[in-house]
Amino acid sequence: MDKEHSQLLQILKIGHDTSIRGEGISLRDAIKRTNYLENRKQFDSGDLVKIINENPELKHEWLMYSEDKRTSGGWYLRENGEIGQVSDPDSLIQSNTFTEAVAEFVIRELDYWSKI
Repeated sequence: MDKEHSQLLQILKIGHDTSIRGEGISLRDAIKRTNYLENRKQFDSGDLVKIINENPELKHEWLMYSEDKRTSGGWYLRENGEIGQVSDPDSLIQSNTFTEAVAEFVIRELDYWSKI
């Protein structure tokens, strides 16, 4: 596994790592630990789709992350491939596949929280 692949996999594990099923670390700490902001310029949702396809459990982990959220900030993910923001009904995006929705959700969610 090359370095870029390993970094992206770490980023994709944030959903699990921040849950009580994982390490239960804060989202802020997980973002910092993965150097998300520094790495963000080097990938897009298509890069994440490849890794999610190799690790399908990530889809369920991010769905549970979204369902467990206790804030209206950031983005949400639905099993039907829809993502959006509670605070902005016009933000609704419907993806062709659930895998694509997860990849887009991860980027939008982590971009949102990494800038706060």
